Amino acid sequence: MRTLKASFLLIGPWEPRLQELGAHVATDLQQAWHWIQDSTYDVVALSVTLVLGKRFPEFYEEIKRSSPATQFIAVVPEDFSAHQMAYLHEEFAFSRVMSSFQDADLESHLFSALEEANQRKQDENLALLIRDQTAQLKRLQIELEERVQRRTKFLTEARRKLFLTNSRIEGFKRALMAVHQASSVAEIEQLLSDSMASTVQTSWIRLFFHPQDELFARQVQNQLNFTQLQVPLFRHHEKVGSIFFLRAPDHPFNREESDFLTRVAEAVALALDRIQKLKESEALKEQWEATFNSMSDPVVLIDTNYDIIQSNKALDERLREQEKEQTSRKCYKVLFNREEPCPGCQRGSNFRVQSPGASPRSFEVYSQSLILDSDKPAVFVNLYHDITQQLKMERQILESAKMAELGTIGSSIAHELNNPLGGILSFTQLIKMDMNPENPLYPDIVEMEAGVQRCKEIVQNLLGFTRNPNADQVGEVHLKEACLRALKIVELQTKSQGIDVRLHFPGDEVTTLGHLNLLAQGLKNILQNAIDHVTDRARHEKGFRGTLDIEITGTSSETTILITDNGTPEKNPHLPIGLGLSVASQILRDHEATLELSVGPLQENKAKILFHRPRETK
Repeated sequence: MRTLKASFLLIGPWEPRLQELGAHVATDLQQAWHWIQDSTYDVVALSVTLVLGKRFPEFYEEIKRSSPATQFIAVVPEDFSAHQMAYLHEEFAFSRVMSSFQDADLESHLFSALEEANQRKQDENLALLIRDQTAQLKRLQIELEERVQRRTKFLTEARRKLFLTNSRIEGFKRALMAVHQASSVAEIEQLLSDSMASTVQTSWIRLFFHPQDELFARQVQNQLNFTQLQVPLFRHHEKVGSIFFLRAPDHPFNREESDFLTRVAEAVALALDRIQKLKESEALKEQWEATFNSMSDPVVLIDTNYDIIQSNKALDERLREQEKEQTSRKCYKVLFNREEPCPGCQRGSNFRVQSPGASPRSFEVYSQSLILDSDKPAVFVNLYHDITQQLKMERQILESAKMAELGTIGSSIAHELNNPLGGILSFTQLIKMDMNPENPLYPDIVEMEAGVQRCKEIVQNLLGFTRNPNADQVGEVHLKEACLRALKIVELQTKSQGIDVRLHFPGDEVTTLGHLNLLAQGLKNILQNAIDHVTDRARHEKGFRGTLDIEITGTSSETTILITDNGTPEKNPHLPIGLGLSVASQILRDHEATLELSVGPLQENKAKILFHRPRETK
């Protein structure tokens, strides 16, 4: 009868004592063929006679298909052909060769082959892990490059629009001063009427755009008793309308007056073109200002002396406060309350700066030089992007990767410790059964048994936490058990940091339907977030003692788990940052529960978990 799990498969007339090593001993290749269908082996030992059989290549391929790391040991008589042995070794790659089934170093060969098989498995797992990490790193690199390209494109477009708008505004300004002072068609009509009345004795002057000018011309000719001179207005060789000079009917326009008024019309056409451009520039300016002010990050235009020339609405409030206090408009003073330029400031290129204070924030500064006037020094456009949460997220991603590795290592260690702990517990209980309670060593044995039970419980919790949660079946989950299991995972942190953990559980059992391991993982992430709050406050306040309260309450229709800590209050609890809380929120949604984060009146952080399923008690 073979054991449930074995590392060795021995085929042939092997000694029965080898079964004590956990080996399966098969009489022939046919029996071994049936065994490999539902089991895998790390070491297979057989005689060269079976290797020369017709079915051995198929048997060899089947084993290598299910377990490529399996090592083969061949029993070859000493008088076997060396040439044929070399051919077999090249085809089947034997790790060991023995001369007989009773070789003195048999056990050494078996365990050496087992170590080689395990080493190959570890190498394969390491290679797979390296490939996964490399692929993930490439994905992150591609994503980062795409983000950089998008941001670079955005900044380039913003710089282009800013330069174009300023150039047009400056051009319109020079055109406004050079051509006319009028700013509208009505003002042009009024100014022309006043100036032309004494020059060509016009009664009134009207401007109309096409096609209304043709309608007005017919109306004057048919209904009004005036002498009119209609001069077309062109812009870029395209007719845009007409100007009408009107005076008494007994005073027609002569040729000289017509030539003079034609030149005036050319100036009017330039004025209309200037007004149209002014309107366009105003529309562009509004669009530019809307774009400039729509940026949520502070954007400032500074000169070579660090004085703020212009800023968007994200910084207007601070500037108004500085103006009320009549303090400096230096960028480092307004933004970071410094008395001198920020360390590492590099105007004209991108750099990173950190704000001073108890809770510093990191900013990525995108700076670009801009020449507005060739006779003056360049100015700088700085965009300050807050990357505090981004850096925190990157650190959490790195920590998550480390925790995943630690989970894999912890699972392996837990498996290795589980069997010895079972043996120690069994022997301790046997000693306890055989020992008289009056024996002075009996209390020590009882304490040993309790200690082993505690160790075994910790190992079981670790195995349950690192096990694939999808392998569990949906069933009845005791919420107190889930809370305690999650608490044991972080118990080392709470004890090492002196956090006072207080449990407020009801006397009866409160259950719900779901996965125990999934719920424990979600609760562990929420507890870890609370511990991070306490750790952050303890780092800034000497002598601070953190507390962590876990309370389970409920009614017949719903159940609530409330986790409260007195750590650093969350600045924006409605938008939590971190992979742990995101994973926990998704797990709770899968269990028809909701996670609600808030800050209490005493600045304590609260995580409220509400199960909407009917409450079951026992």
